[in-house]
Amino acid sequence: MGFPISPIFIPANRLEWVEKVNNSNADGIIFDLEDAIPNDEKDSARNDLFKFLEQHNTEITYIIRINDLKTEAGVKDLDLLRSSSLINPLIMVPKIEGPEDLSKIHLTLRFIALIESPLGLRNLKSIADEIKVEAFAFGPADMSKSLGSSMDWSSLLFYRTAIILESSIKNIHPIDGPFMDVSSENGLREECKLSKSLGFKSKIAIHPSQVDIIREIFLPSSQEIREAKDLIKKFYDSGKGVISIDGQMIDKPLVEIMENKLILAGLDPKKLI
Repeated sequence: MGFPISPIFIPANRLEWVEKVNNSNADGIIFDLEDAIPNDEKDSARNDLFKFLEQHNTEITYIIRINDLKTEAGVKDLDLLRSSSLINPLIMVPKIEGPEDLSKIHLTLRFIALIESPLGLRNLKSIADEIKVEAFAFGPADMSKSLGSSMDWSSLLFYRTAIILESSIKNIHPIDGPFMDVSSENGLREECKLSKSLGFKSKIAIHPSQVDIIREIFLPSSQEIREAKDLIKKFYDSGKGVISIDGQMIDKPLVEIMENKLILAGLDPKKLI
């Protein structure tokens, strides 16, 4: 399946914001039943969200961030998911710290494991071994809180790198967590560049103003798409295992990187062969 490049959080008790997101460039919504919802509103927000999703066809991909499965609210979220008429919903599960946390999740549910604690990071391999995991998402705020560290890039680089390594081994989609300073476009832009260069494929937005910058950085430009198409075609037309283009040696691994760029842009590289 394809994952959104720039999914944006919406509190499950602010469903009136959906129309605004549908009119933006966001390609995904994460409906938040966890941090954004006060404890005394959990039940009403959950019921309202599921009623809304059962009655409306959202125009873009949606993800439901449920509550910690070790809490009563998380158990209620799962119970309603099982009994709802939603077709193949994608859920984001917070506070995942080991495969035992996944035992409560029904095999038919698709989910994203939110890694936001040192223990969760230490157990990444065993979590990734669960065939149900379709993506890892990094939670920088909670991770920083657990570590007692700052949230700047260098402080959390090790933890992001660990997620990228395990994601690449298991072919799991890596999603970077949000940049929290919504007033700093330059800060967001710089973090997006670093995130993409490390290997993340998506980045979560927490404000509509962040969406366009995330998409600008993570999606290939028109020039990059043209260059990728040209390189792929020349490589396969040559019939060789290695070719030289403008002094650069081109082999299969580099071609596969170019093919992934096209896939990210919604194009089928096989049509060029």
